[in-house]
Amino acid sequence: RLNVMYFSTCALAYSLRLPDSIQKSIEVLGKLGIDLEESRSAEACVQEIMTSLSTRLDEEILNTERMTEPSMIIALKFLAKLELGMTQTKPRSVPFVTQKIIELSLTKGMS
Repeated sequence: RLNVMYFSTCALAYSLRLPDSIQKSIEVLGKLGIDLEESRSAEACVQEIMTSLSTRLDEEILNTERMTEPSMIIALKFLAKLELGMTQTKPRSVPFVTQKIIELSLTKGMS
């Protein structure tokens, strides 16, 4: 079902309905328990990303386990598609999506 939803959002994006695609992606991510909190500034979000990554060694990041949870793998697909769409329509929201991609990758594994 998640794969069908993913392809549906891709179809919306490719049929010039990018805002609808973004909204549907956010809804699906919410159902997966992934919230794109935007209660702070984009600058604060970027700072949080830099701080989070600066506390990890390169080796630790490079040796992160492979992601195996199917729902999180599809969540990353949604996030990647969302990041691209938001670059065009809501560029100030991109850091929040990027932060979630990094967070999921570091906690759930690399996909």
